[in-house]
Amino acid sequence: MKKDLIQFKGLYGDNQSVFLPNFIHHEPLETRSKMYDWEIKDHLHTDLFQLFIITEGEGIIVSENKEFRLISPCIIMIPTNTIHGFIFQPNVKGEVITFSESFLENIFKASPKILIEIMKFKQLSFDENTDLFEQIGFHKDQFLKELLEENPEKQMVVQLQFQIFFIQLYRFSISQASSIDSSDNRTLKYFQEFQRSIKQSITETKPINIYAKELNITAVHLNRICNALVQKSALQIVQEYLIAEAKKYLLNTNYSISEVSYLLNFKDPAYFTRLFKKQTGVSPSDFRKN
Repeated sequence: MKKDLIQFKGLYGDNQSVFLPNFIHHEPLETRSKMYDWEIKDHLHTDLFQLFIITEGEGIIVSENKEFRLISPCIIMIPTNTIHGFIFQPNVKGEVITFSESFLENIFKASPKILIEIMKFKQLSFDENTDLFEQIGFHKDQFLKELLEENPEKQMVVQLQFQIFFIQLYRFSISQASSIDSSDNRTLKYFQEFQRSIKQSITETKPINIYAKELNITAVHLNRICNALVQKSALQIVQEYLIAEAKKYLLNTNYSISEVSYLLNFKDPAYFTRLFKKQTGVSPSDFRKN
């Protein structure tokens, strides 16, 4: 009987840690999927961001016991610590690009607005914009080609081409949804650092004033930033991260509800249950049954 979340520090089926801050891996989608009979079980990667570029065929992506249909051409963006699985049709064709989260953060450290948008679990569908899909594919091919060659200033060229590739994804992404309100870079950096701090301390969450103190701002200022960018309070954002983490344990382990609440640093399982129901509309036990 399963007890722990299926986590990989490396690629699917590989628990070898990826220590390189500039780690990038590329392979045809068929390579690993065919090995597992076209079905990738629910799992997450602790340090790796993935892009699935589907050029032909169809499939299903599974997350939190929900299924979403994939129709080519499309790109699936999967941030770190996101539970996901796939069921592909055998005729599917595409590519998987995997890289360390730190590589992406380093490239866009001066552009936190881009990071906030692309660090979201989403499917970008290009069925009505195949020309853009080809343009994005061209820039993808350019940085992959550079990776395989040994040219002067290789790392710089890879990073520049990688930036162009992701900026195109970012532009298309915000064209499909409402974009973040215009804000200065300092505000966005505060928000990004707040998000990172929550992730790093998810099992030992802190009061909002402590998060704010780490940023050298007041709790009032932090709340204003959160409200301006995502129309939520700082506390709501912390609670959403906690509930998202709780869902992973409820769906993918056999920990009791009390065990999950203690894992996430809730002192009172009853309070955890009330918060979970307030956030999701159902109790933890009902969520697990569904």
